Amino acid sequence: MIEPLPHDDLTAMQSLVDIEQAVQNLSAEQQAELLLFVAERLRSKRVPLPEPREFTQEQLKAWLDEDEQAMERFWAGS
Repeated sequence: MIEPLPHDDLTAMQSLVDIEQAVQNLSAEQQAELLLFVAERLRSKRVPLPEPREFTQEQLKAWLDEDEQAMERFWAGS
């Protein structure tokens, strides 16, 4: 469970950058808990989701080709 911050620490976070830096100091388990907390708050406020992104077949093929090449390099040990 994420421990509440003392009042002084809470007021020190004035910007998204401050929050992002603080999150980096959390364990992976705490980050996952925070993610679920934020998602739950957004869902309760009915914040609209971003529109799905659409990709062309060419973009998808290029990404798959790049991934295949990276996997070949990985297996080759380079």
